[in-house]
Amino acid sequence: MTYRELRQFTEIVRILGYPHPVGIDSFDTPNFGLMANLLHWLATLYDPEIVILAELSNEHGRVEFVRGIVQQMAIKSGIRLNPRKLYASDRFAVRELLKIAVPIYRGISSSGRLADTKTTSFPKNQNTQKISQLSATVPRHSVELYDQLDKEVQIRETRTKILSTVPSLDEVEKSVLESVDGAAARLEQLTKELDRLNSDEDALNTKIKQRKHEYERQSKRLMSVQTIRPAYMEEYEMLEQELGELFKTYFQHYRNVDYFEKEISKQAEKVKKNNEAYQSRYSKKIGKSQEVLISDLKDSFNPNIPIQDSGDEAEPLPADDGSDDAF
Repeated sequence: MTYRELRQFTEIVRILGYPHPVGIDSFDTPNFGLMANLLHWLATLYDPEIVILAELSNEHGRVEFVRGIVQQMAIKSGIRLNPRKLYASDRFAVRELLKIAVPIYRGISSSGRLADTKTTSFPKNQNTQKISQLSATVPRHSVELYDQLDKEVQIRETRTKILSTVPSLDEVEKSVLESVDGAAARLEQLTKELDRLNSDEDALNTKIKQRKHEYERQSKRLMSVQTIRPAYMEEYEMLEQELGELFKTYFQHYRNVDYFEKEISKQAEKVKKNNEAYQSRYSKKIGKSQEVLISDLKDSFNPNIPIQDSGDEAEPLPADDGSDDAF
C-alpha cells in the first residue's frame, strides 16, 4: 500500500462528504470500527438498496458483515473485494475500499456535479474550501432525498387512510374543550403551588432576617466582651505563671524520682546476681569440703579393730604412736 493511494483515498472520502475525519495514519494499526463504518457508508452511497447486517458485537457478526457486503457488491456492481484484507482493517484494506470509492467519485465528476466547482473561477477573497465542502455534501443529500422519496411510496397508503378518516366538528370541539378544561385545571394547580411556594419563601426570608439580626447582636456582644478586661485577670495571670513554675519543679522532681527508681532497680538486680553467684560458689565450696572430709574419714578408719559383742568388755585399744591423727 503506497502513500499515494492513502492520500487519494482520504481526499476522495473528504470530497464525497464522509462525516468523520480520516487521516493518512488512521490505518497504521488495525481499526475495524473505522473500516466497517467506511465500508458501510461507501456501499450505501454506491447502492442505497443494499442490505447490510450491522451486527459487530462478536466475531461471527463481523465476518457476516464483511461477507455480505462483498457478495452484494460482486453481484450488483461486479466489484470484487478481498474479504480477508477488509477484515484485517489495515493499510491493505484501504486499497479494497478504493475499489468502491473511485467509481463513485468518477461518476460524480463525469456527471458535472464536481466539474463546476473545479472549472469555475471565483474571486480571490471567496472561501473555496467552504464551497468544496458544500459541493461534497450534494451526493449525500441526493441519497437522503432518494431514501425519503422511497419512503413516500410506502407511507402514501397510510397517509391517505388517515386523511380519509377526518373526525367531525363536534368531536373536534369536544376534544378542544377537554384540552382547555385540562389546561385550566393544570393552571389552577400550578397557581396554588406557586402561592404555597411564595408563602414558604416569605416565611424563610423572615427566619433568615431573624437569624441575621441575632447573629449581628451576638457579634457585637462578642466584640464588647473581648474588649473588656475582667477584674480577676491579673490574679489569673499571676497564678498561671506560678502554676507554670510549679509544673517545671514537679516535672524535674518526677524525672529525678524516675531516674533514682531505675538506678535502685539496677542495683537490686546487680545485688541479686552477686548473691546468686556467691550462693553458687558457696555451695560448690561446701560440697567440695564435704567430699574432702568424707575422704579423710575413710582414710583414718582402721579395719583391723575387732567388733566386740555387747556382753563382753571392750579391750583396751593399742597405744597410738602418734603417726596418724583420728580427726
